[in-house]
Amino acid sequence: MVKINSFHFGSLTINNKTYDSDMMVSWDGELMPRESSHTFSKEELMESLLKEPEIIIVGTGTAGCVKIEKDVQALARSKNVEIIAKKTSEAIEEFNNTSRSKRVIAVFHVTC
Repeated sequence: MVKINSFHFGSLTINNKTYDSDMMVSWDGELMPRESSHTFSKEELMESLLKEPEIIIVGTGTAGCVKIEKDVQALARSKNVEIIAKKTSEAIEEFNNTSRSKRVIAVFHVTC
């Protein structure tokens, strides 16, 4: 089981290892660096859907600067996938709680 231990501006600690970049984290333990962006795009959604998640959590940064493209919500709903967007610190808590019982992918922005 994957656990996000902590978050500080610019870094994320996952399973006791610190990463200094945006990350995509899957309930099954897969970790992938994410190109830093202020948008959660349709392309990222499509990549996430390959793992057949029930929920996608978007950590929008410390100030909530990451936006979700308009098409993304509708496409996710059509695939029966819930998208939850929260500031990164709140998104981490959501992921740690939800990933115990559901197939969850989280995309975390670690700066603004």
